[in-house]
Amino acid sequence: MFRCGVLLQLALYSVAEELGTETCAPGTRRHPSFPPFDLSHGETAAWFKKNLPALPPPPTMTAEEKMYARWSAAEYISARRAGKVTCEEYAAALTKRARHYKSMNQFMNWDNDPDWPERVLAAARKMDAKAKAEGITSIAPLYGLPIPMKGTMATKDFISSAGVGILHDFRAKDDAEFIKIVIDKNGLVFGKTNVPEFAASLVSCNYADGCTLNPHDRTLTSGGSSGGAGSAVGAYLSPVAVTEDTGGSTRAPAFSNGNFGYDPTRGHFPNAGNPGMALILDQLGLNARSIEDILAIDSAVSDYDPSTVKAKEVGKLRIGVPRYPFVESYIPAGGDNPFGIEAPMAYMPSKPIMAKYEAAKEALRKAGATLVAKEWPSEEGQNVLARAFFQMKMGKEVVSPHFHVFSTYMGQVAQWMYDYLGVNATIADVFADAQSAGAGHSPRGFMALSSVASEAKLNFILQELRAAGADAWNRLFDEENLDVILIPGYLHTPTYECMASSTCEHQVKNLTSGEVVSRAEFTSVQSLFMHTFSMKHIPLPKMMVPVGLDPQGRPVGLQLLGRAGPPGSRGLGYSYDTELLKVVDLPFLKTAQAAVAAMVAADPSLARVEPSLVRGKDNLFE
Repeated sequence: MFRCGVLLQLALYSVAEELGTETCAPGTRRHPSFPPFDLSHGETAAWFKKNLPALPPPPTMTAEEKMYARWSAAEYISARRAGKVTCEEYAAALTKRARHYKSMNQFMNWDNDPDWPERVLAAARKMDAKAKAEGITSIAPLYGLPIPMKGTMATKDFISSAGVGILHDFRAKDDAEFIKIVIDKNGLVFGKTNVPEFAASLVSCNYADGCTLNPHDRTLTSGGSSGGAGSAVGAYLSPVAVTEDTGGSTRAPAFSNGNFGYDPTRGHFPNAGNPGMALILDQLGLNARSIEDILAIDSAVSDYDPSTVKAKEVGKLRIGVPRYPFVESYIPAGGDNPFGIEAPMAYMPSKPIMAKYEAAKEALRKAGATLVAKEWPSEEGQNVLARAFFQMKMGKEVVSPHFHVFSTYMGQVAQWMYDYLGVNATIADVFADAQSAGAGHSPRGFMALSSVASEAKLNFILQELRAAGADAWNRLFDEENLDVILIPGYLHTPTYECMASSTCEHQVKNLTSGEVVSRAEFTSVQSLFMHTFSMKHIPLPKMMVPVGLDPQGRPVGLQLLGRAGPPGSRGLGYSYDTELLKVVDLPFLKTAQAAVAAMVAADPSLARVEPSLVRGKDNLFE
């Protein structure tokens, strides 16, 4: 068997080494929160431990401003519709907080566009004028809600650097398609949230805009690659933010910041104008502090009425809790899979994460849900999900999907720069400009995956393996009549120090003796593979759910995963129906909403907890 992640991590470094690691002069100055360029991984970890700044104290706000900041998106929309607040008043409260917390780097371009919040306020005033002239319904359904956009998305009115230093001053010629929809639905673009270079990292750092701090604890990363968005939501700079997920970039920030992270079925939101990394994986999504807000925004931009679908009673829910491959994670030996070395062991989430997982299962059982502890069926001595996830036969070869899907990465980047920025920068320029911030932030390694991918294997993945994956995934759902599957959210809790040195604590199980021990090595990318990336080539809905804090006061999240396609579907036909894709996740969202409410009612310790940044005297939550 393979031990997950070790060779993936080594491969990322070796490929980057082969393509050249000589750095050109950075396109702009190094942000003080980004480590010096010439440090080893161990030195970078030590630098983070010594140099991470303290979280700022709360801003001075009126009681009214605090109320606005605490509002959910649904509460703001209701209040604006009723005339209890103006768009400008609400936007002013949020931009005030964004300015105050700018040292946390949730947003980009404070150095070269420090007055960008003024454009948000100007747009809010314009929305108020429209409501006054044409009536309040003229600004429905979003009513001027300010929504932060992921920093990789193209925007005409805000800088569009995608976190790349040499692109630090560029604006796009056009808006991304999803941004056009938000504007059409009378939402406001609330700046650009921080990202690593072209989203190529689990840590939201880049040398031009710095490293994003976590509102729970300055030593924790904010996740990646949508960490700016996750931190902005957790810090109450906005109730909701747009993210994007190729292998976990919506869900990892939700885990780290204590948010709900919705990664929809591929194609649910239009992705044009966001460069992405792998066309069959990239998907815009949302971070929010409640599923209610996710439903409010999703229904507004996708044009559906969420009340048309009723969630099952909790007593009728059937929730799958398989151990493999999410609780005990290993990869079968053989094939061209580069994700590990042969070893008789499986990775398991850390003790604090497993404790929350077991508590959530018990709470759901107490609430009346049926937990189904079944594994995916086996055929010919092989687990069908393992075959679809990790390897399938292509003629005489055995193919894994996980590298070859990135064959489009550099092409996507080049096309985005040409179509949206019109710049003369080359892929070589971008590659050379990217800077490492330790083992957990190696953007060149991810970018270099384009060079090792096989066109023949990519075509096989697109035509054969994805459809087989969807059908294999759905077998457990259909044979056991499951509504959702519950899995741990992550392998470990990522801190800046442990991600830089690849020493985040997790557990391993000896598959021969059954012994489980804690360990901390080669862990910067394992969670990417096991809990967020492994199923991404299958178009299905996913939700990171915050379940409180661990004994050290750090957020923990679990994931709910849905069926691939509507009941009865086979293959991938549903994933090409653009109208169906707008509503295909609604039953999943309603089920997640009901399951979470029941779980928290049965065990309040599993409720989302406000970050330390917003608690205390004179703060939002005293």
